[in-house]
Amino acid sequence: MHLAELSRRSGVSVPSIKFYLREGLVPPGTPVSARKAEYSEDHVRRLRLVRAMLTIGKMSVAQARDVLAVAEDPAFTRHERLGAAQYMLPPHVEAPPQDSEERVVWDEIRGLILDELRRLGWRFLDTAPALDVLTQSVATLVGLGYDAPVEDFRRYAAAIRPMAEAEYATIALYEQIEEALEATVAYTVLVEPILLALRRLAHEDVSSRLRHGTGDEPAP
Repeated sequence: MHLAELSRRSGVSVPSIKFYLREGLVPPGTPVSARKAEYSEDHVRRLRLVRAMLTIGKMSVAQARDVLAVAEDPAFTRHERLGAAQYMLPPHVEAPPQDSEERVVWDEIRGLILDELRRLGWRFLDTAPALDVLTQSVATLVGLGYDAPVEDFRRYAAAIRPMAEAEYATIALYEQIEEALEATVAYTVLVEPILLALRRLAHEDVSSRLRHGTGDEPAP
């Protein structure tokens, strides 16, 4: 297919495709003349992935390039390739400076979280960015004087694990690595707001029932 058809099929504008080509995010097409090239279904899949990383995942061009480098390297397993994409997705947080009081608390809480998740049998790298995000949230709660009971933590973990299993069962259906990576980005970024919204609606429902009975009409 020519560039215009590639744009139509992928939903990516021609100027954006040319930019991705210049940045090395999309491989060049097969030249058919001095100014024209032919593109394939592989280019359609790659464009969908690049668009997902840059627009949905909010990655920088450099981050997207790093993910693609891992995706194209046969030395990495499928698990490692999908993990590279997820690790690049925001948010990212930094630990407090070494030798600070905040860092002492941070390391203690991070260690407790690690121990609890390991006790539950979860397998992940100690360098996972999500672990730092989790540590920051729990440390902030503790700093504000709120308890962070282990029982609540276990309930959250037990509730979220089946969701992850269902999502990755779907991702496993995508044999092409570009499609699997795109699905990983989409499920990670787009499903998280759904979970947050459902939790808040559940809070409203529970509060209404606790204060106003169990009628079908929502409380004013």
